[in-house]
Amino acid sequence: MTVMLVSESAELRPYIQESLSHRDTDVICYDNPIKAMDNLEEIEPQIVLFSATDYPRHWKPFIAYLRNTFSRRETVFILTVNNSFDDAEAEKAEYLQVNAIITEALSNEETAQRLRGIVTRYYQSLDVRSAARYMPSRDDSIRCIFTNPYTFRLVCCEIIDISSGGLLARPILPEETSRIDTYAIITAASLLLGAQIASIKMKVVRVSDSIAFEYVDMPLDTEQMISSYLSERMPPLS
Repeated sequence: MTVMLVSESAELRPYIQESLSHRDTDVICYDNPIKAMDNLEEIEPQIVLFSATDYPRHWKPFIAYLRNTFSRRETVFILTVNNSFDDAEAEKAEYLQVNAIITEALSNEETAQRLRGIVTRYYQSLDVRSAARYMPSRDDSIRCIFTNPYTFRLVCCEIIDISSGGLLARPILPEETSRIDTYAIITAASLLLGAQIASIKMKVVRVSDSIAFEYVDMPLDTEQMISSYLSERMPPLS
């Protein structure tokens, strides 16, 4: 697992490696956030630890750039802060899809345990999302509609299966999906779950008679809504 540390304190590196040693961690340190941003696509870190104290003006453009390339599921962004980080900044962090905020005392065992917990929960949730797929019955009111990004025509779909990470859909009129191919990004889509409707963004993973989608940059409240809907209809994992 690759961790990108953006901080003026290179001394934090051994503490991070020790905290995440159970995942064979490679920590790459940067004291220049612009250089770190330039190297994101080359390094493809699973985790970014960014010091908001050292770089209070840089963390917002950094996370905005990161989320244009890597989703919350692809790269965990953890902001390290001190006591000057107020509620207004925390609200901005949530809006910009920061995964977690922790104190800068990474050499402290309590903080190290919290870091381990964040990483463990993240990877466990990935495993659950990839495995737990729900196949709707005729009694389920689950539908998806999206705008073809090439023709701008509306595409109505039946849902074959759905999880908290993506869905498999069959277009009612296949001809409306012309020119849609793998890796296409669907920016205008709506998901109907019973009486609830969510606006979502998706990436095409596979195209055949049906289309497999992965959610992209999904807001936390929408993810929770989908998870809640599915958990009510799926048996618990043994």
